[in-house]
Amino acid sequence: MSLRRELKVFILYTILIAAAETVTSFYDAGCGLFLHSVLLVSLLTLSALWHGANPASSLFLSLALAPLTRILSLALPLIYFPRYAWYLVAGVPVLAATATVMRVQGIGLRDAGITFRKPLTQTWTALTGVPFGIIEYFILKPEPLATNLPFGNIILLAAALIFSTGFVEELVFRGVLQGSAVKALGEKAGVIGAAAVFALLHIGWLSMLDVIFVFSIGLFYGFITLKTGSIIGVSLSHGITNVLLFLVMPSTP
Repeated sequence: MSLRRELKVFILYTILIAAAETVTSFYDAGCGLFLHSVLLVSLLTLSALWHGANPASSLFLSLALAPLTRILSLALPLIYFPRYAWYLVAGVPVLAATATVMRVQGIGLRDAGITFRKPLTQTWTALTGVPFGIIEYFILKPEPLATNLPFGNIILLAAALIFSTGFVEELVFRGVLQGSAVKALGEKAGVIGAAAVFALLHIGWLSMLDVIFVFSIGLFYGFITLKTGSIIGVSLSHGITNVLLFLVMPSTP
């Protein structure tokens, strides 16, 4: 299969993920769950059919993590857990699925960016989470994620945000998906493709400006990961962004 056709298939699935997210957000969550489930099964089937015959099979196995992430967020009974545990409960199965994909594809920890290369770059990258969180707050103006929680629970919630929305999501999108996309499609298409899928999963915030902003951040994270070979800095930046967005800024007078 030519590179051009592989890229077309990837773009098609990106459009279908956008459609499923749009249905979920604007029409009916149940229908969106069904569409994401169909996408998940079709991506797993495509990857299995191409396994051993086409290098892009790894890309589409990695891409299956995107609909899986949404399926878990919609299907998990988070209401039965304390608020500070929601993100942790949602993040653990995604992490388990990602670890499985890594094992199947022979992706090691270093290959996925779990290494502290170029520490100075990782440090200043982590600090970008502060302006990113403030800017996104003024775009979305979300309600406080936690009100009247004991201080200890707020700390637990912040840690869960950094782990689940920081480390786990960056492992999925930059460590695994971008890595597979770069190998199959090239650096430029791989970074842009991973950032696009990452941004499309933010359609549920009902803000096109936020989708564009998140896409821009995804490109920045992708570039840093590509150049440093590490997701540590971008994971911390992502987690800090969400701590500012959901915990700190909504509570600021």
